[in-house]
Amino acid sequence: MQQIELYDGKAISFPSIEIRPLELSDELANLLTRINQYEMLIFISANAVNYCVTLLQALKIEPQDIKSKIAVIGKATNAAATAAGFHVAIQPANGFNSDALLKRAELQAKHIQSKDILIVRGCGGLEQLPKVLTQRGATVALAEVYKRSIPQHDIQIKRQQLSQSWAELAISDITVTSNESLQNLYDMLEAPGRDEMLSTHLIVPSQRCAQLAKQLGFKSFKVAQSAGDQHMMEALATV
Repeated sequence: MQQIELYDGKAISFPSIEIRPLELSDELANLLTRINQYEMLIFISANAVNYCVTLLQALKIEPQDIKSKIAVIGKATNAAATAAGFHVAIQPANGFNSDALLKRAELQAKHIQSKDILIVRGCGGLEQLPKVLTQRGATVALAEVYKRSIPQHDIQIKRQQLSQSWAELAISDITVTSNESLQNLYDMLEAPGRDEMLSTHLIVPSQRCAQLAKQLGFKSFKVAQSAGDQHMMEALATV
């Protein structure tokens, strides 16, 4: 929002995802207690890092004591992991998604064949990463440490207002940072606002999100290089 306002734009914040931690179940505790048995840990997001650290500390395990090779997706995830005390060894050279991470030499079949890999993520994450790593010969486990849902309460602007007064708000562009945030936005609005939203230009962070936008009925959208603030701003600037 601040970057948009620096360029004299007006930004409306409308969170469409609420993040909640998961309790430390016996299954999750068993996974995390054996964390050093995995040759590699992959953190999908900064939330994955932060909620994982909280659970590890409940088990009296400190990030700096973990010997597994650490891989991350995205700059924010790298920053969170580094701040928590993890030594990040692998991150995408270009792009900030699963596809970019899977291009890394360290994740090719000859390096991960018969290796144990733990992916730390939220509930219901995309299955491409574990699927491809399994196809390349790795044994993959999932530690789901938080869940995402549609927010129970709105903050800056109400969903009823967006549903009833979309045209009056003169919204020229929408930015979303994930498939789930886009799907939730669609589900949270009702007609006529939802129909008017579908005619508003949309900035999405990936080709997968663009496919969902098309399925939902958006008429105009552009794919940014990533969900990062800089790439979203670059996409907005070239609309």
